[in-house]
Amino acid sequence: MSIEFHCSHCGKMIKTSNDAAGGKRGKCPFCHNTVYIPMAEAEVEPLRLAPSDETAERTRQQLEEDARLLARTLRSETDDVPDLAPRQAFPVSDNDARLPSDVETLVIEYVLSMADGRLDEAEQLAEEIRREPERAAEVVQRLTMDELPPKRLARVPRPLIQGFVKQLHV
Repeated sequence: MSIEFHCSHCGKMIKTSNDAAGGKRGKCPFCHNTVYIPMAEAEVEPLRLAPSDETAERTRQQLEEDARLLARTLRSETDDVPDLAPRQAFPVSDNDARLPSDVETLVIEYVLSMADGRLDEAEQLAEEIRREPERAAEVVQRLTMDELPPKRLARVPRPLIQGFVKQLHV
């Protein structure tokens, strides 16, 4: 019995009379590239699939749902962590002067704004932070070196905190 297949390089029909060549590599007689010679159809056995176990599938789905519920619960618990300083609404206009006395509060607000995707607010906070570069540099240094971030930043992963404060360029 012969094996017939098309060359994967030139597309020409190749016939081999040697069934033992199936599953090996050979050269195309037309383009001389190496090609895979498929098995003869008589040698290929269909795969028998195991019947699906419906109880195992239900158990897997239940475990996935339990994991999602646990993740939601953990997220809600970290969202309920009280802030050390109340978050102030950012001024809408330049007439609303908001001058927090503590640069550290501004940096924490900046990181939280970046983490929450409030980029306009974060940029305005960054401008305020840059007004006091010496104090800001101290706060940034402490935030990048401390092993434990302030409690208000507990929900933000440490690499994100470090990346956000590096973007301040103080």
